Parts: sequence; structure tokens; C-alpha cells
Amino acid sequence: MIKPIYIHGVAGISIQPTTEPGYFFDSIQSYTQNPVPARDPDYKALIPVLQLRRMNKSMRMAIFTAQLALLDAGRTTVDAVITGSGLGCLRDSERFVESLLTDEGEALNPTPFIQSTHNMAAAAIALALKCKGYNMTYVNNANSFESALLDGMVYLDEHPDATILLGGVDELGERTTLFWDMAGYLKNGEVAIPTPLNDPTPGEIAAEGATFFVASRQAGPKAMGQVTAVETCIETDDSTAFVSHFLQKNGLNTDSIDAVLLGYNGDSRFDGIYRNVAQALFTRIPIVGFKHVLGEYDTVAAAALALSLQLLGEQSIPTALQLDGPQPQRLKRLLIYTQRRGRNHGLMLVER
Repeated sequence: MIKPIYIHGVAGISIQPTTEPGYFFDSIQSYTQNPVPARDPDYKALIPVLQLRRMNKSMRMAIFTAQLALLDAGRTTVDAVITGSGLGCLRDSERFVESLLTDEGEALNPTPFIQSTHNMAAAAIALALKCKGYNMTYVNNANSFESALLDGMVYLDEHPDATILLGGVDELGERTTLFWDMAGYLKNGEVAIPTPLNDPTPGEIAAEGATFFVASRQAGPKAMGQVTAVETCIETDDSTAFVSHFLQKNGLNTDSIDAVLLGYNGDSRFDGIYRNVAQALFTRIPIVGFKHVLGEYDTVAAAALALSLQLLGEQSIPTALQLDGPQPQRLKRLLIYTQRRGRNHGLMLVER
């Protein structure tokens, strides 16, 4: 059985001011658009200006949050970099394809092609940190971050003295969101962040972001919490059984969980999955939301993990995030459950 890993530093960029020191969702930035781009911090504070000019948004967000997580952990380097990204450097991918069509394959600028690969963010981080160790990127749709997290746990199981940088990053593209709209994925009409979860309309509000963690097998005096178990599945006919089986495998029951984070995003076609799980298993504990204020993207589960660590540290739940259930008496063990469009179900168990 894979042993838990401890988180020593965390940082995230999202559509909320999550890079501001001490931010704990006490105020929520509102939006009435779809998609919603992430709030850009002052990248120059941690990335040289000349390097910034050559970076796409995924690389900027990833390097900035990686550096900020290292500062939070009091470290300057790591032994490995492991990332998850559902769509990678999407804007450069679109830019290259558009140039290919416009120029009919002649006199193409190779830079967008070079920077369009999914592993560019992890590679850029490794170059910035001069990390020559293990470097891996997982591309597994909405389970991309959970896959990276699982690999990080396996790596630290095999290298118990190592420290790793672990994260998820996804950016929005102009063309791709148009295709999503044509496919019926996006919410239309009166869209809003925070997303009303009692509005019976289909579609999600697309967003982007990056969240990175410094992790090791050592607890240490400043550990923010530990990830004790992760599990994913592409599809399931019974989400309640999927969650129950996960808890049983880890020697737990529903009474062992102090709060559950569920990925409600306002899409009437799939939010019922969460309602069924909550009504069947978690009627006596707080239900916490995150996608209704952060939007939907493939690696938003990384932001949920960062939020769970904040909840454990603060021992309270922001009013804007608590969707149901009583106020918590204590927060020691949290469960995160997310899926996207009825597929790519993921579970993470987080403890103090």
C-alpha cells in the first residue's frame, strides 16, 4: 500500500485572488462571462522579464506558482517535478494550427509548435530550478492532476528522502472554447460566478488556473497536511458505490469524514451525481463546493486540494463555500470527489 505524502508548501492562480497572502475566500470575485480567464499576478516578481516575453500563459502560471510554493515551503529546489495538464499549452497549439492553415505549411514559425506540448510547463519549471531529476507530465483529461498525484506518491514511496514539486495547470484557448460551445458543453444565457447551483440549466463555466505543491514523505514541523489516498475511474454506473468502496479500502466509513468537497459546477446534467452521493452518504457533515467560485477546468482538483489544506489549517469553512450541512466541530479528515461531464471520477483523501 502506498504511504501518505505531506504537503509543505502550496500556491495557486485562479479566477479568484488566490495569490494574495492570507486569502481564504472571505470575498468572492464575481463574473458574468463564459469562459473566465485567470487573474494574472505580478509575474515579474518571480520571473525575469526577458523570460516572460517568451512564455505562454500555462508556462507563466506554472513557473510562478511553483516558485511561490517553494517560497511557502522554505526551499529553493526539489528532486523531481510532476505535473498534470488536461489540455497543455492550448493557445500555442491553436496558434500553430492557425498558422499552418493560413500559410499552407510554408514559412512556419516553429516556436508555437515547440511550446504547444503538454510537458512544456514541467520542462520550464525544471529549467528554472535547475532540476535534473525525474520529470513527468500526465495528460488524462479531468483526472490529469490525480494521475500526477498518484505518481508523486509512488515516487516518494520509492525515494523516501526526496522532495518533489507537484501540480496541475490548464489554460483557456479561444478556438477550443468555441468548439466546446458548439458541442453544448458551456453554459449560455445568464451565466455567473459564483454559479447558482439551484439553476436547472445545462452547461459549465470554463476557467483556467495552476496550483502547485511541495511534497515529501517527511512530516516535518510545518507540514500543512497529508494526502493519504487517491483513486480514479473513467466511468461508473454507481458513484455512491465508488465512493463507499474507496472509503472501505482505506479502513474508513462515512462517520470518519469531517467534511466532503464536491465539484458542483451548475451543470444540471451532471450535478445530480454529487447530490446522490451527498444524500446517500454525507447528510450529517458539511458539504463544501469549489467549482462554483473557481470555474471548471481539467485540473481544478489541484485547487480543491489546496483549499482542503486551508480548511484544515483554519478549522473553518468560508460561508461562500459551504453548500449544506452543519458547521464543523473539527476538521481532521476531508474527502474530495470530482468528475467532469459524467466521466473521469476522482477521489482524494486529505488529513491533518
